[in-house]
Amino acid sequence: MAQASWAAKFFIQVLKNAKHGTINITFPDGKTNTFGEGEHKANLILKNWSVIDQLVNKGDLGLAEAIIEDHIQVDDAAALIEWACRNDQSLGQALHGTLMGTLLYQLKRILTRNSKDQAKKNIVAHYDLGNDFYKLWLDPTMSYSSAIFNNPHESLQQAQLNKYDRMIDMLNIKPSDHILEIGCGWGGFFSRAVERTGCSVTAVMNSPSQAQHNREMIKAKGLSSHVDLKEIDYRDIKGTFDKVVSIEMIEAVGEKYWDNYFQKVSSSIKGKGSAIIQGITMHDDLFYSYRQKTDFIQNYIFPGGMLLANSIFDKKSKENGMRLTNQFEFGISYADTLKLWRERFHQAESKVREMGFDDRFMRMWNLYLCYCEGAFRAGRINVGQYLIERV
Repeated sequence: MAQASWAAKFFIQVLKNAKHGTINITFPDGKTNTFGEGEHKANLILKNWSVIDQLVNKGDLGLAEAIIEDHIQVDDAAALIEWACRNDQSLGQALHGTLMGTLLYQLKRILTRNSKDQAKKNIVAHYDLGNDFYKLWLDPTMSYSSAIFNNPHESLQQAQLNKYDRMIDMLNIKPSDHILEIGCGWGGFFSRAVERTGCSVTAVMNSPSQAQHNREMIKAKGLSSHVDLKEIDYRDIKGTFDKVVSIEMIEAVGEKYWDNYFQKVSSSIKGKGSAIIQGITMHDDLFYSYRQKTDFIQNYIFPGGMLLANSIFDKKSKENGMRLTNQFEFGISYADTLKLWRERFHQAESKVREMGFDDRFMRMWNLYLCYCEGAFRAGRINVGQYLIERV
């Protein structure tokens, strides 16, 4: 490694601390080194020495960018991310980058905070890639949130229905109920709830393409008398409802607006009614370091978003006149959901490319799905359904 910089030497020394699983790295001079202990996880090829400076300065965000720009090839990105998460303590600061290396991304995070105008832009940046794009790899319910697998042989579609059915049952939704759904996506929940119970739903979203899909779906399924679709910001919701549902929308709210979100949930519930929120969470002991930096997902996939610590659901509920009464976590189901999405995405690759998406986008989207899968499998993040009640 005669051409290797001080950064390369530092990088190699840090990798020698890994204890949970092994990875093989082939360096630009053609030499391959094995790092870690135990089961083999992934193989990486570094195409130039400068990429190591990028890794040292930007940490896991630098790794993501190097993969997207094809400066690093990896045979199993999900396994690599899982390996990195499990070795977080051993790899230390190397995963997080230097202050100067990540400063620009911190500035971008500040600029994409979810004011009403910015929230609209952030939603469009992700969800308005086009309904046809998402139809290629989501299941027929068009569910873009974690399924719940009751057994490994269930189809993705059935597992998504399991998720909705559990929420319907936990809320004990009746035909006479008027439900508010905050962030309804492509209508998977409200469609299932109406078909199962005959309830009425006011469904809110802030994505023009999702609104178009939902209007067409509501008409096709004959749900017009049961579903009131509103393309508005959640902060503009008026009225009260028997029950409230919100599925993986809270991650897009942003820390500055968590109080607005919980206040809106609380003020939208009639009397001592209840709400169920499905959300992705970060362990409390990891949350402080997470909130100090900007990761790949925030920078490239969900601008303006931020995960909550587990304890925040309880804290914010109490502060807004509610209490957390039931918590059900199913992170491995999310890892399995992401794996199936990734497989379906690759199966549809030729059709994705026909829509105009290039090699760089293909690498970015694959990494997004792998990044999340690996983090869920390592237990670094989790997903749960949180039942809260007005007190």
